Amino acid sequence: MIETRNCINLYSKWNTWIDFCILIPSQEDFEKAKEIVQKAYDDWWEDSDAQYETIGDYIGICLSENDIEYEIYFKMDDEEEQ
Repeated sequence: MIETRNCINLYSKWNTWIDFCILIPSQEDFEKAKEIVQKAYDDWWEDSDAQYETIGDYIGICLSENDIEYEIYFKMDDEEEQ
């Protein structure tokens, strides 16, 4: 089977641990999800309370609170897989 899905790639030039894709199954929710992800990303860097969560978990919480379905896939380097 082949399925086309919307993806948001979130990464940091300064922190290579931050590199993952968020899949949003619903086309109708995609624009709202992008806004939520951008706000959550910005908040995570600046809000000391937000930093108690990993950035992936924090963004997932923000999406869930807004009833957005999602899946997160983290990038792994070949060295990490071995």
